[in-house]
Amino acid sequence: MKDIRPALRTLLLGDAGVAALVADRVYPIRLPQGVKVASVVYTRISGDTDYKMEGASGYARSRMQVAAWAPTADAATALANKVKDCLSGFTGAVGNPSVFIQGAFCTDERELYDDVVQLYGVMRDYFVHHEEL
Repeated sequence: MKDIRPALRTLLLGDAGVAALVADRVYPIRLPQGVKVASVVYTRISGDTDYKMEGASGYARSRMQVAAWAPTADAATALANKVKDCLSGFTGAVGNPSVFIQGAFCTDERELYDDVVQLYGVMRDYFVHHEEL
């Protein structure tokens, strides 16, 4: 089974606009302790596998939450917009092993401030349609 998470990280790190703001700071699930600079955190919120009468079709849809964190609200928004430019509407093969993404679409967003890490965040959810087998 192919995992969309490493492919999503590869896609984000391969984008010049995102990489210019975060270097290699794209993390799964949580922000590492002590990080106080612009970073991206991605989490699979849910996923659906498609079936036909013969079994799994090989198609999946994952709901991915992508959070852009930065020291200011404007910087978090700018980073979130670079992430959206990279992901929204993307189609193609990504990663090694390669995962074919049939489309990624932003569904909703929210802003927040985390008192513990003292960073502003913009979280957006994306439906990522991709191959699974």
